[in-house]
Amino acid sequence: MTLDKVIAIGSYRVRILTQAAGEQDAVISPATIDDMPNNWTFNWQELWQRTDFEVQNIVKLVYEEQVWGLIRYIVFPYPGTPHTLEIEHLETNPVSRGQQANRLIEPIGKWLIWYVTQISLRYCSGGMNDTPLVLVSVDSAFDYYRDIIEMQYIGATTIAPGEDGYVFKFTRDNAAEFTRRQEQQWGYPTPVDS
Repeated sequence: MTLDKVIAIGSYRVRILTQAAGEQDAVISPATIDDMPNNWTFNWQELWQRTDFEVQNIVKLVYEEQVWGLIRYIVFPYPGTPHTLEIEHLETNPVSRGQQANRLIEPIGKWLIWYVTQISLRYCSGGMNDTPLVLVSVDSAFDYYRDIIEMQYIGATTIAPGEDGYVFKFTRDNAAEFTRRQEQQWGYPTPVDS
C-alpha cells in the first residue's frame, strides 16, 4: 500500500474514568482548527498552521464537548509505502495532569496513543527494524513512556540546542501488547458513525 495522504481511522467511543461521575464515554476523532486550545503548553494553533496534512494529522479526545487531549503524528516515508508513524506532540488538558489521584479524567494519553498505535499496526510496515511507531520524549515524560506506556527506550537525542530528548519505540509485538493491555483494562473502543 502506498500512502496518498496521512491516515486516520475514524472516530471511536472509549471508556474513561472521571472524578465527578465515575465511568463515562469519551470520543477520539480527528481534530479541526476549532479544537486547538490557546492556553496549553504547546502552541496548538501554531502547530495546526504548521501541520502538513498530506503526512501529518492531529487527533483529539473529547468528553462532554471539551477537548481533554491532543496528539500530533506523522507517517514516514511520504510518498510511498508507510514504514513508521512518529508521535510528534502529545498533551493533555492542563487541568487534568500530574499525579493520578488529582486527574479529573483518565486515561487520556493512553487512549490517544492507542489510536495512533492502531494506525501504525494497520498501515506501517515497521521497515527493516520492525518499528512501526516511535517518539522522542522530553525529560519530564521519560518515566511515563518507559513505565506506564511500556515503550522500549532506544537512546538519547537532541531536540533543540540545550534540550535533550529520549527516543522510544514500539516493535509490532510491543504495539500489539500495549493495545491488548489498554483494551483489557478499559474495554474495547467502538467505532462512531460520522
